[in-house]
Amino acid sequence: MKPERFSIKSLTIILLIFTYSIAYPCTTFVLRQQKNIVFGRNLDWITGSGLIMTNPRNIKKIALVDPTEKVTEWVSKYGSMTFNQIGRDLPYGGINETGLVVEHMTLEQTQYPAKDNRSAISANQWIQFQLDNYSTIAEVISSDTILRIVDATSKYHFLICDRLGNVATIEFLDGKMVSHIQNSLPIPVLANSTYDSSLECYKNDGNTDLNRSLYNFSTAAHKIQENKKSSNGTIVNDAFEILKSVSQGVGTKWSIVYDITNMKIYFKIFETPTIVGEQKIFMKQPGQAEMKFVDFKYFDLNCSKNVKVLNLNENSSGAVDNQFINYSTEINKEYITKAFTFFKDWGFNLNLGPEQIEYLAKYPESFICKEKE
Repeated sequence: MKPERFSIKSLTIILLIFTYSIAYPCTTFVLRQQKNIVFGRNLDWITGSGLIMTNPRNIKKIALVDPTEKVTEWVSKYGSMTFNQIGRDLPYGGINETGLVVEHMTLEQTQYPAKDNRSAISANQWIQFQLDNYSTIAEVISSDTILRIVDATSKYHFLICDRLGNVATIEFLDGKMVSHIQNSLPIPVLANSTYDSSLECYKNDGNTDLNRSLYNFSTAAHKIQENKKSSNGTIVNDAFEILKSVSQGVGTKWSIVYDITNMKIYFKIFETPTIVGEQKIFMKQPGQAEMKFVDFKYFDLNCSKNVKVLNLNENSSGAVDNQFINYSTEINKEYITKAFTFFKDWGFNLNLGPEQIEYLAKYPESFICKEKE
């Protein structure tokens, strides 16, 4: 099935919500203990609804961008697992089978490149492209020669880590990619300020009272340095403790720890309030959530197999590998609708009609499994 062409106006509406996320400072970091490497991530946002899903290898895709652009086309080399809220192939972040983790943060200063001869892709699908195609941070950085993000409203920068523990930040400032690696990345943390300004504040013990992003960066950085000196638990638990130290209370919806060394994903999903009129009601004690985890070894990521999904708010704890179900367009549509309905009920003025939701839900039907050709 090949979906109808999608207008740039509709795509802009869909991505508009992320301009608001600057009010919800998130945090990402990488933590090492001996040979173990984990990647921590807090999503501070208005809703925690969504899916964790598998993304198969050997799938041919065409990027979801305006057809007047030079559209990106590719075949996924690696399988991955991602956290999705606004539809399949538009993840907030994830990890692929080589151990590459890519996560986004909002950065108000972001300015993507002007139109040129490179292929175009949206900011969220840029994440999926990296997970589909690469295994190292060097490869991700090199994609700037062939790929250009076109996104008028989703202002992102990224923290990335590979299986060897190499870490990079990627930002787009003044229309150019700016990356930090190795010596230029002494602290593997990222929040919602540029890396340079965050590092300067941390080194100079700057005032973070009026800037939650700088507070999160400095707090996580201090916690990582303390962890190098002593640890009272496992590296996964230590990572969750760091995430707790930079929690936004009821504003934190996802706390995720990618265990890159052992290829497991641990996550806590915090309650999204029930909206009754203008009231936002939490049914459980804020800040409490059960830890769940999935193990890559239980998933077949060949494109000839069914894509698997799990409701992030599934009422369970511990290993949830056997609770995944087969993906369908109907499930995709259900969660896209749920997300955008919540955005609207929360007060965001989104003019997103049934046609746009239907398009997003059916978009993955255009993917082709090369193993079946």
